[in-house]
Amino acid sequence: MKNKRFLFRNLFFSKRFTVIFSLVAAFALWLVIMISQNPEIERSFTDISLKINLENTYVSNNGMEIIGDLSAQKFTVTVNGPSYVVSALTPSDVYVYASAAQVDKEGTYELDVFGAKNNTAADYEVISVTPKKVKVTFDYVDKKEFTLKAEAAGAVAEKGLITDTPVVSGLETDLVTIEGARTVVNQINSVVAHAEVNKTLSASETFDAEILLYDEKGTEISKDNLKISVSGAKVTVPVVKSATVQVVPEFTNLPAMFDQSSIHYTVDHPSVEIIGTPSAVEEIKKITLSPIDITSISKKKNRFEVTAKLPEGVRLKDNIENFVVTVDLSDYTEKTVTVSTFKGTNLASGLKAEMVGTIKNVTVIGKRDVLESLKEDQLYAVADLKDKAKGEYTVEVIVQSDTVHTVWQVGTWQTTVKIQ
Repeated sequence: MKNKRFLFRNLFFSKRFTVIFSLVAAFALWLVIMISQNPEIERSFTDISLKINLENTYVSNNGMEIIGDLSAQKFTVTVNGPSYVVSALTPSDVYVYASAAQVDKEGTYELDVFGAKNNTAADYEVISVTPKKVKVTFDYVDKKEFTLKAEAAGAVAEKGLITDTPVVSGLETDLVTIEGARTVVNQINSVVAHAEVNKTLSASETFDAEILLYDEKGTEISKDNLKISVSGAKVTVPVVKSATVQVVPEFTNLPAMFDQSSIHYTVDHPSVEIIGTPSAVEEIKKITLSPIDITSISKKKNRFEVTAKLPEGVRLKDNIENFVVTVDLSDYTEKTVTVSTFKGTNLASGLKAEMVGTIKNVTVIGKRDVLESLKEDQLYAVADLKDKAKGEYTVEVIVQSDTVHTVWQVGTWQTTVKIQ
């Protein structure tokens, strides 16, 4: 026992022991004083995010959602408690929350904000939260598809040229999907790729564009809290030229040596304005219509709806779909004849062809004075016999004349030809 006392007493003569003992004693004394005096302090934590529990609320039960990113809203929480407790706290020891219990329909609500402890074992309390209220929007989330339209502000063309309707470019599709609050999505009437051009153009040019949303009155709608499938686009402003040109019908299956100028007609649009690339427009002197088969023109049918044949890069300014061509047959009459003579074209060398029998009851049409003097032996049937070998064939024919150049057949006619 003496030895143990002696050894313990000797420790106080050790410098290292006395230093450690002094520090421990000082800390214990400080701790006793702090606890006995119980000083309290306040401390604030900033950048605390808001939590809203939607479980078992009208919002979650009806498929609604919080609109917008609440994480951007930050709060300051002030706590109070013993200094030795508060000084050891971290931001994770507090949290901020709001209740959605009062929400009973879609809309924006001002909710009370509360602070709470995250460490129930520690002796401190939350005494304030700033700000005390928060605006939160609750709504159904819808997704809707729109056609993206192009808009070019301040685009003008040089003299002699014009700017055509701008178009969206650089995208695989002009369809845009927008997702967001139903009340906002339902307001969207048009989605526009807007380019600020503000310059004079001498040729077609492409510009960067911003996606803008408009309601039916043309008022811009904020894109906040909306998910848009396209973040940006490009707008091309076509620079084109216009010209007014004549419209001319075309006729097919004309007899050889037929005088086409003998056909008098009217077109409901005798001239049109065309728009296209400058080089293409400069080459066009007239617009030809889709062909009219002359054998389909008769006293019973002289009115035809046809379309325009346009080269690539050219269109009609007025977007006319059909042209009406009316053939003037007021001085024309029809006659039934028998055709006895046949001529074959493109027949291989060494072969000859002859018609078997005659073609009876062929209707031809022409001016009245011409048909009155027309003799049947002035007419003959012609057929293309290309690639025909020896044998007998049924072929379509065109009835024509070497002396009368203003008469044509009505309908289609066939005959039997023997080649030998």
